[in-house]
Amino acid sequence: MKKWEYKILNLKPKGVTNLVLSKEDEEALNKLGDEGWEVVTSAPTVNGRTICCILKREKLT
Repeated sequence: MKKWEYKILNLKPKGVTNLVLSKEDEEALNKLGDEGWEVVTSAPTVNGRTICCILKREKLT
């Protein structure tokens, strides 16, 4: 049976009216992808100024 570990990543997008992620955010997500993490879901927080991403990867025991 597979086991998973999870990570919560809060990104602070740029922009006044639209949430725009930066090149740095993209690089951070790509680095996590290289480490085996996969974004499962993402959503803006209640205040709308942060995007909360939940990532998972298979737990290696």
